[in-house]
Amino acid sequence: MKVIGVAGPSDSGKTTVVERLARRLDELGTVATVKHLTHEPDVDTEGKDTARHRASGAVHTVGVTDEGEWFATGEGRDLDDILAEFDRRYEYAVVEGFSGSGLPKVVLGGRAAEGPVVATAPEADALDLDAVVSFLRDAPPYEPDTSSDRDER
Repeated sequence: MKVIGVAGPSDSGKTTVVERLARRLDELGTVATVKHLTHEPDVDTEGKDTARHRASGAVHTVGVTDEGEWFATGEGRDLDDILAEFDRRYEYAVVEGFSGSGLPKVVLGGRAAEGPVVATAPEADALDLDAVVSFLRDAPPYEPDTSSDRDER
C-alpha cells in the first residue's frame, strides 16, 4: 500500500485535496482514507444503542446501515494501527491531518509538518495533483510500524 498525508490549517482545502486524490487514485487501485479528528466523534451518544454497547464492556462497536454505511468506535487505535489494517486490504491510503506523522505529505497553507514534503501549495486549487499522483506511483510501499515498542517513541 502507498500512503500520502495531507496537512494544512483549517479551511486550507485539506478535504478537497483528499477528495481529489481519492478520485484519481481510485483509477489506479483501491483507496482508503483516514481523517484526523480534533474532537470526539458524535457516535456514542448517551442513551443510544452504540453507547449502551460500549458501556456494557464492548471494546469495539461497529454500526452498519441497510445501505452499507458504517462507523466504528473503540479504544487503543492510532494511525499506525489503522494503516497496518489498511495495508492488508487497500492499494492506497490518503491521510488528512496528522501533520506530526512521518508520512510523506502534501502541505497546504504554509503549515509546519514533519516527514518528507512531496508538494506544497497555498490552497487546494493551486496543488499540482499530477505530481502527487506520480510520486505515489513511484513511491515505495508503506511499511506499518507493528513493533511492540512503538508506544515508547
